[in-house]
Amino acid sequence: MKLAASLISLLGLVFAFGEPSFIVMPEVSWGDREISLKVMGLQPHESVRLEAELIDNQNRTWVSSASFLATDRGEVDLSRDSPFEGSYKGIDPMGLFWSMQPRSKEVISFATRNESHSMSLKLFSGDRQRASKEIVRLLRAPHVERFPLQKDGLVGILFLPHSNEPLPAVMTLGGSDGEIGEHRAQMLASYGFATLALAYFGKEGLPSGLQEIPLEYFEKALKWLHAHPLIDTSRIGLYGVSRGAELALILGSLFPHAIKSIVAALPSSVIYPGFSLIPCNAWLYQNKALAPFALPSFDLFLCTKGSLSNPLALRKSIISGMKDQQRFQEAAIPVENLLCPLLLISGGDDQIWPSDLFSEQILQRLKEKGSSISCEHLYYPKAGHQISVPYWPGCTLYKHPQTQLWFNMGGTPQEDDLASRDSWKKIIRFFQNTLLPRCTYMGDAPGARGFYTETSRLSPV
Repeated sequence: MKLAASLISLLGLVFAFGEPSFIVMPEVSWGDREISLKVMGLQPHESVRLEAELIDNQNRTWVSSASFLATDRGEVDLSRDSPFEGSYKGIDPMGLFWSMQPRSKEVISFATRNESHSMSLKLFSGDRQRASKEIVRLLRAPHVERFPLQKDGLVGILFLPHSNEPLPAVMTLGGSDGEIGEHRAQMLASYGFATLALAYFGKEGLPSGLQEIPLEYFEKALKWLHAHPLIDTSRIGLYGVSRGAELALILGSLFPHAIKSIVAALPSSVIYPGFSLIPCNAWLYQNKALAPFALPSFDLFLCTKGSLSNPLALRKSIISGMKDQQRFQEAAIPVENLLCPLLLISGGDDQIWPSDLFSEQILQRLKEKGSSISCEHLYYPKAGHQISVPYWPGCTLYKHPQTQLWFNMGGTPQEDDLASRDSWKKIIRFFQNTLLPRCTYMGDAPGARGFYTETSRLSPV
């Protein structure tokens, strides 16, 4: 009788809880937004493993996993529950997203797709798969058009939201890897900004490396934006990352009347050399160097490190190079020439270069030179050199495509993503406040027809 009662009780539980299933809200979501992810229909206190899989734009597989104990109601809720093992720790509804790592250790970075990513979610009990779910992450708004640019020597991609009137524009500038940074540009365009992701080396028709880049090229790009009929020439901003942030500060100081706001993420306060076996200038204007470039305390191309097992961490060498105070001061970017608001973003564990110290030096120079511009510094003590759009898979080890050396970026995937979550919202708000002082473009919002409204800031169109 007791055995029969136990069997009946067990069958009752199976019937009550049924087959488990994923509950994801929303199933189609913006790539920079948090979602709700739950599993229902489990046995009470059952141990299960959740796995996520994503194929990037170069057909490379990225994966993450987390193991949970179900509640007495047979549920797992990622916004409430912490995994007891897996690719991330602690309570984080988006842990399965940012903690993804490539199956191949030789992969250097996550290659985003043009419009959306499809992610596979799987539920396992031991080795048995019990449920699956496909979700979609949108990377740009449906009515943001993508226009490749290869004209008059300019190379890039213009993302243009539909609008009945001229739009503010942001030019995005990538770093020393030569990548365009399309994912940042198209997500930014989804908030109503015409966004030009501009390449400046490493692409067909451009210099092969970061060496002696003529700044007239960027002057031409600004003139091209000014001539575009759907761009408001009085509202053009710059968003640079790493060497692109150094470049954005240089351009803002060289063409101050053309730039209305600047985001410099992980910047330098000084001009550094190009990438070459023989030290050379990275930037030229009218065939001349802007200033003597600063030097680190070692030769990058003669170093013995730089393998996957022994990656380079440059922070200490860059700081050591500051001991040559005269040369370092001569290489300083004249940020006192800026006439627009400035947003600086840095990580305290940035191992590529000390972007936190550089940001403080920029602030100090602005103060010493009597600058009256608005400047804010977003400082993340535990983050490294990978602060970008939130929830993207990221690696703290990076193989540089130009030098073929491996680098330690610093930080951790979790700290970098936390910094990205906070800074990305503030980047959007900064551009809205400086390029859209009293309004936000809502061209693709329900019922909107390319107009501006003072409501719903931080909402993609």
